[in-house]
Amino acid sequence: MTSESVGILSSPDRSSSPSLTEQIVHELYTTNQIFNEYTGVTSQQIRSPGKRQLTIEESLVTTNDPKRVCNSNNFREQLDLELISSPAITIPSPLLPSSFSSSSSNIIDSLSSSPCTPLPEDVRNWLSIFLAMSNDDRSRATEALIRTCSTNTLQLNHIKNQIEPYFQRDFIRDLPRELALHVLKYLPANDVARASRTCRSWYTTCNDILLWKRICHRKKVPLKQLPTIFDDTIDNQWKRSYACHKHLEYIWQHGQPLPEPLVLRGHEDFVITCLQFDGKRIVSGSDDNSLKIWSIATGKCEQTLIGHNGGVWCSEMTDDLIVSGSTDRTIRVWNINTGVCQHILYGHTSTVRCLALHGDIVVSGSRDATVRVWNIRTGERLHMLSGHTAAVRCVCYNGKYVVSGAYDHTIRVWLPDQERCVHTLEGHTNRVYSLVFDGKHIVSGSLDCMIRVWDVEQGTCIHQLTGHLSLTSGMQLRGNILVSGNADSTVKIWNIESGKCLHTLTGRNKHASAVTWVQVVMNYVVSSGDDGTVKLWDLNTGDFIRNLVALESAGNGGVVWRIKCTDSALVCAAGSRNSTEDTKVIMLDFDRTTICS
Repeated sequence: MTSESVGILSSPDRSSSPSLTEQIVHELYTTNQIFNEYTGVTSQQIRSPGKRQLTIEESLVTTNDPKRVCNSNNFREQLDLELISSPAITIPSPLLPSSFSSSSSNIIDSLSSSPCTPLPEDVRNWLSIFLAMSNDDRSRATEALIRTCSTNTLQLNHIKNQIEPYFQRDFIRDLPRELALHVLKYLPANDVARASRTCRSWYTTCNDILLWKRICHRKKVPLKQLPTIFDDTIDNQWKRSYACHKHLEYIWQHGQPLPEPLVLRGHEDFVITCLQFDGKRIVSGSDDNSLKIWSIATGKCEQTLIGHNGGVWCSEMTDDLIVSGSTDRTIRVWNINTGVCQHILYGHTSTVRCLALHGDIVVSGSRDATVRVWNIRTGERLHMLSGHTAAVRCVCYNGKYVVSGAYDHTIRVWLPDQERCVHTLEGHTNRVYSLVFDGKHIVSGSLDCMIRVWDVEQGTCIHQLTGHLSLTSGMQLRGNILVSGNADSTVKIWNIESGKCLHTLTGRNKHASAVTWVQVVMNYVVSSGDDGTVKLWDLNTGDFIRNLVALESAGNGGVVWRIKCTDSALVCAAGSRNSTEDTKVIMLDFDRTTICS
């Protein structure tokens, strides 16, 4: 678990918090911690007999009571209140100058009437002289007093403790609300949650809806619309969404037992070649010439899409349409609700090997060495891009550029509206099998064991990423972090800005054979392998966390071909190469905060 999530899931007083092992064993306790962290509900802290008691300062931080009165200015305000409210006792002083006002005498009298030990007469006389001085003389007298005490550490420490409270300010309470929120938005979410437990004023400010909306947007946490277990305790919908997100992170890493898998069977012993998942439906395509639409809610097959005369090799999906490419050289557009084929797109003269969807435009790559652009709403072919001299294996499209990788060892960058190739990227010495494109960088993986990073505008190679020993089968790019899975059984994490390998996910827990697919979800890397397992890794450290799926025939012919993840679920297509495992789709649902109606 990341340091941030540990901070949120534990008490600020680390010495009195339960160990991480206890949190893993007692998942319910972890859920209660999230309740306390985000709601301010008081909970009893578990404390070992030998642990020290909290200091006053620590207790102000670790309290869960949102009704606590602000104490950041308490010392100064208390003294001012005592000076104002204490009865003035006039005691004549022979040393008091006649020009000195009666208010100065009242100050001395107020100090004398405080609950502390009364001031001796000589101290009162000294104070009278000090108050009668000019500002310059007071400064010199103060300096002389400090120098006099310089040999006595206890006296200096006492002076320091008396002075410090006068310079303490509750900036959150004293600043205009807009400025206070501007300061708080730079804090990590777990620090904001802890700060909300300081006092009533901070609780109100730290629970501002816009503040938590900014935090969620910064962390890319979506607003959760469904009923959750936090609904009765957290009113702020964005803060509630973030609490659900942190709980979800914990369940991915530590949830015991693993979620009960939903197993969907339907393609018999054929290979599942492509997989799509939108959180509600799963679409699986197979070399049995069909696609199947599965409902997450019922666990049943809603539609079987039959029409292709060859194996389905690629697919894409929108909210209401499915697009599929086949060895029969056609592309079909299906209605996801009715299963009706709305369009058959003819034009390719060989297998349609890859698809890329952006809005209503789909780009297809084929073994006929061409790239074609289609409108899936009208079924119209818009453009044909010719230039490759061998099969096109992978395509990407961002609405402006089409990027294609082919068996002719090159990557081409196209402006589809002009049907013009603007860059031919040469450098690989073998077939290009995989591409990722973020609008600025193109990353290509090849059978030559090399991964190259290209600038799409300049058409130049920025970095050559070396380290893999075989074909790069899958990649995913998040910001400047690239995750690559390779047939050499390893997964690597790279920084494409520096060109450095940050982590190699290997060791005794690595895949036993080729990595088939990789995906990044939250702060984790999920990888599937030819060894029949799906593994979870920490994206930031590269550490192995645990196996999420292990087929019964793992290591004996079982294969996980494809995976698709959302923040709350994992879907994988599995089977075997020797009939030791049934072909099936497996789903794990990690969401334990949503209340099912």
